[in-house]
Amino acid sequence: MALAETDLNPAYISAFAGLAGAIIGGLTSFATSWFTQQAQLRNAGRDARRAKLEALYNEYISVAAAGLYVDALTHQTEDLSKMVPLYALGSRMRLVSARAVTDVALRIDDNILATYMAPNRSLQEVRDLTREGQIKTLLIAFSEACREDLAGRA
Repeated sequence: MALAETDLNPAYISAFAGLAGAIIGGLTSFATSWFTQQAQLRNAGRDARRAKLEALYNEYISVAAAGLYVDALTHQTEDLSKMVPLYALGSRMRLVSARAVTDVALRIDDNILATYMAPNRSLQEVRDLTREGQIKTLLIAFSEACREDLAGRA
């Protein structure tokens, strides 16, 4: 009795099974690598955006707000060109930051402007304000809003 032409040789079945296993294994490896790389790219992008926000917030606090506030305490002026960098940083923050951050920044801007328009403080008065914590209190709300914004982006 002869084998029908439609019967498969057991060697072919084994070869096809091996080939199918290799294809499935390769596709699985490719898919795993692709998903892992996509997740890493998303995380890297999020980390880069967070780092830029941290730098922006740091610049606002250390360079602009704190320095201008101390200057405003000891200098009364009608030339408000010193406020331009502060306003520019505030505008940059409005593009990318949470509303709570920009609201506090606007309050700080207003406070600094009002301080510039108030009479100059003596060194003793500035020292007393420092001891009372009034200078530090000005930036605490901003720092907390920034921290919440950055935590929400983690």
